[in-house]
Amino acid sequence: MRNFIQFLVKYHIFLMFLGLEVLCFALIFRNNNFHKASFVNSSNQVTGKIYSWKSNITQYIELQRVNNELSQENEELRNRLSGTFVNVNDHFVLINDTLRERKYRYKSAQIVNSSINKQLNYITIDKGENEGLKPEMGVVNPNGLVGVVKDVSDHFSTVIPIVNLKFTASAELERTGHFGLLKWEGNDYRFAELRDVPKHVDVQVGDSVVTRGASAIYPRGIPIGRVISVQNPDGSNFHKIRLELHNDFNKIRYVYVVENLLKPEQLELENQTEENAQ
Repeated sequence: MRNFIQFLVKYHIFLMFLGLEVLCFALIFRNNNFHKASFVNSSNQVTGKIYSWKSNITQYIELQRVNNELSQENEELRNRLSGTFVNVNDHFVLINDTLRERKYRYKSAQIVNSSINKQLNYITIDKGENEGLKPEMGVVNPNGLVGVVKDVSDHFSTVIPIVNLKFTASAELERTGHFGLLKWEGNDYRFAELRDVPKHVDVQVGDSVVTRGASAIYPRGIPIGRVISVQNPDGSNFHKIRLELHNDFNKIRYVYVVENLLKPEQLELENQTEENAQ
């Protein structure tokens, strides 16, 4: 209490001045409509700015949760697409899908680590064996093909992306249906090559390249990229086709792991056929 009294005695002139200033401003704004309106408008602007900043901060904090919710919703929608089912009966299809059998199942995942500046780039996602993931499952996103699952642990999986020298996939020209082998060049993560397409095939700049679906890993028709150059080197029977990939591997954050539920049946039949041919 003594300190407070000493403070008042020491600064009583300043405090009196401050009080008179507040009183003068109050009288001005109360008795003068122009000043009153100006003050209200200014205070509204300041309050609006504060609420805007608060809203932006709240939206930023909630962004992760919103992205996760959207990813889950997209996963559910993808699992309802007609392309994830095959007809069991060629003549009738009921609305409740009792005559259709699911072929592909999608699982959403978030990328927690990745690289783009190596010869053997990789991606790590936050889903693993506990969520049903296994090696050699396809990985896609809304832009198109991403890669294939390599190894899994309980809670994580590593993915070999297109931009890895060990990655290969069967791909086809969407316009003509001719297929070749998708390979990364090893330099720029934005580009790849479509190899082994014969020279007699009409390949044009701008042609879309999609997955062929031959490996039982990916559905057919997943976008990969577009043709940006076609060369015909001497002494070769094949085009040299360069693609610009649809996916920017420096920006990918969310992916979907694709499980082909009929893959064991297809591989068993193909292996049986190969054994009988020997």
